[in-house]
Amino acid sequence: MSALKHYTAQGYDGFKQTVETIGKGQRIVALFTGSKILTTGKSWCPDCVVAEPVIDQIIKEPPVSETDVHFITVFVGNREVWRDPAVGFRVDPSLKLTCIPTLLEVGKKAKRLTEDQLTNKNLVIEFFVDEE
Repeated sequence: MSALKHYTAQGYDGFKQTVETIGKGQRIVALFTGSKILTTGKSWCPDCVVAEPVIDQIIKEPPVSETDVHFITVFVGNREVWRDPAVGFRVDPSLKLTCIPTLLEVGKKAKRLTEDQLTNKNLVIEFFVDEE
């Protein structure tokens, strides 16, 4: 039986540290999303707010294969941090994020879903099914 191990990371450095802790050779899926506003508990990013319930529902009962999946919710920071063209998420050649929310399989450049795709439950389910 497969399992989904959930982590939370704050910012680019937190993301890199979490990936390092998990280690090489593991299947890592990361959701990059806007940080939450303390007073509301919701992300400042409207697309992230819409996608969150869809993703939350799927990660509670993930449709994954035999391999364990390490799932990281990565809070990219506030709007000003995210908009900075030099922020690590945008310039890291292994990420090259252009929008949030983004669901990305770390180490697989072609495997990503963004923005409106993340409100499509079927696309998100397919994302978690490992083809290998």
